[in-house]
Amino acid sequence: MKLLLLILLLASHSIFADDDYRRQIFKAVNELRKIEEKSSNKELDKNNALMDENWALFKKNKSDSIRILKNILDEEIKKEKPSSLVILDLSWFLVLEDKNKNEYLPQLIKYYERIDFRSKIISFSSQQFFNFSLFLSEKQQPDFLKLIDERFLRHETGTFFIPQHMTSVSNHAQRTHLYGVYGNQSIKHLLNILESEKTITNRQSILSILRRICTSDCAIPISNLLEKEKDHESFVSGTYILLDNAGPIGKELYLKLSTGALSAKTKDYFDSEKEFAKNLTYEYLMNQIEQKFGKSNNQFNDKELLSETEKMINNAGSSTTLHPSDFINSTKDKEILIGKLLEARRKSFLRVNRHGLDDIDITNMVINTLNFKP
Repeated sequence: MKLLLLILLLASHSIFADDDYRRQIFKAVNELRKIEEKSSNKELDKNNALMDENWALFKKNKSDSIRILKNILDEEIKKEKPSSLVILDLSWFLVLEDKNKNEYLPQLIKYYERIDFRSKIISFSSQQFFNFSLFLSEKQQPDFLKLIDERFLRHETGTFFIPQHMTSVSNHAQRTHLYGVYGNQSIKHLLNILESEKTITNRQSILSILRRICTSDCAIPISNLLEKEKDHESFVSGTYILLDNAGPIGKELYLKLSTGALSAKTKDYFDSEKEFAKNLTYEYLMNQIEQKFGKSNNQFNDKELLSETEKMINNAGSSTTLHPSDFINSTKDKEILIGKLLEARRKSFLRVNRHGLDDIDITNMVINTLNFKP
């Protein structure tokens, strides 16, 4: 009898404790709503401190808090005017703290869709909103590219600064990482937009993004675009794509371009680049790699090279052991190597800093050289 009473007492204590923790979480979430309602810069400045306090509370018992926060979010998105800050902050907590988050990605996207990206509070929280977007884009969920279009291509987001990398991340840079980390499907998607896009700044931005992510598949559509391109900056970006990303077919199409519709300035640029294109060969590219990076001291066999490449992919496209020449010198089928390098490049877009972009440029150089390799 005494044992039964003790069990009941402990159970009731646990229930009351859980109920108290739940009330604390609801109170913390409501504090976020108050900030959004006031939306003065002074109140918005308090957001970071409040979020730190809230997250410390959520982390006390993550097995309970994650369940409670998901329930709160499920109810929040049903509202006619949900709190964007509540959705963003709680969703981002789940992304960072819930090891099972990949099991409910479609639900995370539903939360994401209900965030008012045009609101002042989200503009003020642009880095967190971008980070959430980057996480979801990397997962390559169906139709997510359309959400990027609406939030980052058709809308100017706020620039934010990353102190640890001394990097300012502009709207264009955010687009580049978001489309880049989604992968090869972004190429066709952006090329389709280019066909009807009339806004010069958007065209310039899209072509600049394609300079980072294009493959030889871009050769024909970019060549067709350059035949009628009136904007000089856009023509320059298209030139880089054909000569730096598209391999021998890019070179061939560039040299065949009709220049009758070009402005005098663009015609002069084309003539100078045409001389460079004529000399663009496998030997030239190999020499460029050796001049820039020196010779490799590695002696990887094909199996070891693929193993090291997988490590690079799993490390967001970063490697301290691989040398660009390792891929060029390999006897492995170059199409297999290019496929692995494209995945490493995709993962590199997760690193929002200069090092990540540098690695992307190096990877593109290696891929282009492999395309020229006999």
